[in-house]
Amino acid sequence: MQTADEVIKYLLAGADAVMTTSALLRNGPAHLQSLLFRLEVRLRARDFVSITAIKGLMRPTLGAKAEARERDNYVQG
Repeated sequence: MQTADEVIKYLLAGADAVMTTSALLRNGPAHLQSLLFRLEVRLRARDFVSITAIKGLMRPTLGAKAEARERDNYVQG
């Protein structure tokens, strides 16, 4: 992830973690501070108080059958 917008997209989709290692290696450790600042600015601009508040907002609902299949796949896997 290079930008705060990319991080937000993954979080909206329900990601628990977002990989930023390559961006940090490319841009140096200061990039993390910049990324966090931009993420905070974008969240506050939309009146969200935390990352938890946006996590999974854009994830489609699965429905009862899909949820059962997801649980079954977890147990089988």
